Amino acid sequence: MGEVETIALQQTPSEPLPDAIPPGARVAVTLWEAGQARDVEAHEGESLMVALKRAGLGLLAVCGGKGACGTCRVALAPQWLTQLSEPDKRELRLLTHLKARQDERLSCRILLSTALNGLEVDACE
Repeated sequence: MGEVETIALQQTPSEPLPDAIPPGARVAVTLWEAGQARDVEAHEGESLMVALKRAGLGLLAVCGGKGACGTCRVALAPQWLTQLSEPDKRELRLLTHLKARQDERLSCRILLSTALNGLEVDACE
């Protein structure tokens, strides 16, 4: 009988898989849904969208986190909005097109860091 050669393929996705837990420091994130708060496991260096999807929030994120669809919108308290970098032109155009409120941002465009420890987000309906 001939030998069977096994080849292992490795994937390197641009965003971590939602189930994968990145090695960065933990960042405390609280998700508010319908008036109920729950803790979300989040880590420095990942996008807020990845953490929220891993926690089971039903974000569509049809563009895969590229900031092109607007289906990962979340609302943030004013004190957190000032902690984030300003939205780039693409995100601003999309938020304007979607008639988003001033407190809404795309979760895929929010890169988590320890400076955002304690972040509270509200799931947009």
